[in-house]
Amino acid sequence: MSDLKFNCPHCEQHLEAPEEILGKKIECPSCKGHIQLPEPEPKVQTSYVPSTTPDKETTLEQSNSSSSSNIAETFSPQENASSNINPIISASKKLLMGVFNSRKKKEKKKEKSPIATTALVTNRNTSLSAKGLTIHEDLKELIWIGDGKLKNYTQSKGDQNSFEIDGYRITISFHNQEEPSLIYTNQKISKPKDFNSVERPPYYPTYSQLTPEQKWVYLTLLLNPYNDEIDIGFVFILYYGLERHLLSGDFEKAISVVLKLRDVHTNKSFQSYSANAVVLSCMLHKRGELVLDFINSLDKEHELIFSDNLFLICYYSFEIPLLPRDIMRMSSTFEFDNRNYIKKYPDLFLKSLTESIRTKLGLETIDLKKYLTASEIRKVKQQEVSIFANMSISDTSIPIPRLSESFKLKREMYNFLEEAHNDVKKKLAEMRKAGKTIPSKKSPAKPKKEIVFDENQEKDLLNEVSKNQKNPVKRHFSYIQLQDFYYKYRSVDDKYLNKCINFCKLDLDSLSEMNEAYIFKEIKFAKQFASYSETKILNKEIEEIKENGFVGNIPAFKRLVIIYDKLREFENAIEICNKAIEYGQSTEDFAKRKEKLMQKNCANG
Repeated sequence: MSDLKFNCPHCEQHLEAPEEILGKKIECPSCKGHIQLPEPEPKVQTSYVPSTTPDKETTLEQSNSSSSSNIAETFSPQENASSNINPIISASKKLLMGVFNSRKKKEKKKEKSPIATTALVTNRNTSLSAKGLTIHEDLKELIWIGDGKLKNYTQSKGDQNSFEIDGYRITISFHNQEEPSLIYTNQKISKPKDFNSVERPPYYPTYSQLTPEQKWVYLTLLLNPYNDEIDIGFVFILYYGLERHLLSGDFEKAISVVLKLRDVHTNKSFQSYSANAVVLSCMLHKRGELVLDFINSLDKEHELIFSDNLFLICYYSFEIPLLPRDIMRMSSTFEFDNRNYIKKYPDLFLKSLTESIRTKLGLETIDLKKYLTASEIRKVKQQEVSIFANMSISDTSIPIPRLSESFKLKREMYNFLEEAHNDVKKKLAEMRKAGKTIPSKKSPAKPKKEIVFDENQEKDLLNEVSKNQKNPVKRHFSYIQLQDFYYKYRSVDDKYLNKCINFCKLDLDSLSEMNEAYIFKEIKFAKQFASYSETKILNKEIEEIKENGFVGNIPAFKRLVIIYDKLREFENAIEICNKAIEYGQSTEDFAKRKEKLMQKNCANG
């Protein structure tokens, strides 16, 4: 017996009913009218035939409310107790209805641009709970749902993951904040009249805060996440959810999608965050073979924007040999500043560097463990690295050891680079003398983009600050958005740089208030779980919350120091360094900055 297909007798909405709920009284998901389904035929095996969807897409159907007994068997409270368990994976294996299911076709069709794809919903203004969600096959089981029968996310309390590298422990924990990529199927979405006129999302966007039209654009992105024409702000919302999977979900599948996204979305922030998160999560899960997949994916210039120190730690951890091209790319990290030949004659320099390494070591690669011991790693200074873009992951910035600061490693890499530089210089002189053509790499001149101040975005950001005035924590993040915004236009007019400075100061002046509000919120949240934990555990947690305070990064400190340094207002810059050290923000880094600023100030008279 196949599924029953029929129209609602009240509103004519086309419906389908799986065999499991035949004989029951259901509610139409469109008009909420009650419908009595016929009794099932006897002795017939139940089955479900999913609706046909385009190749490379999969459909998330919202089951009607009266089939709750069927859904309850698959999405049990035990399975859905924590976001660290991925209920979509287990549920998709059980649901005969085919949640996140797609029909594979024998012949692959060319992927269509999402802008040209059929509308996600039939009405201009409706919600996903009535119409369903269509997504790309690659995103199957990776999208976080916050409500309805397909809910697969429950906010959990303070989870942590950690790992060691020769005695050096790195810990990652989750905030008590809600996952920003979380989709609520009952929220309104609306097809825009002009797809390209929809405004870009705000900084640190979440799905819930998007307008109905923006939600439409985001859901269109889910049809084809590899369309580089959709604004990067929407891509970041998808990426937030993938970061959660990198830590505690379908890690391997999330890695695969992130690498594909990195191939087409060239935004520098996205490249940096995604590379750092991929490397760190591979180390966390001890998956060296996936690190090699990441390394092999680095075939474009825009994909090389990430932390060199994290790269070195990763290579060291998985005993991956360092290649000559890696040393060239990280030459600045090894304090080799004479990069003229590396830029102009990369092939010639690579050949000379390889010869230099082979001559000294007998190999063409570098074994990091030859230069770094466990004790040396523990001695080197730490560096704060921005790892996660997802604001619900508390450790958005993580201290990692600066392997490049190891004197032995830095000295040897510098020597190899210096020797290669001198060899290239010698070869170039010989080629010129012999009248040979010197093969050089000429970078095409990049056209200068005219920066036009975005008044509409300024208005939106100022409204966001005004809306968050009574919420110090949200106001803090609104201030960060404005700081970034005005700093972007500093070359257009000095007034924008001054506005950036003012919002940095406002942010720093309100840190005490923000910290108190944060502590109050965290304690309130902890007490909600008091009935599930012992009093001693609760009291200990409250003390830790009070002691740690706000654990996020405060970019205004670094921003002001850089601005005052460039303006040669060294005393102001030193004052900001002192405040940052007092607040506990990357104390070693700001102490070093302070020392350099004091030297500049003395030299300035």
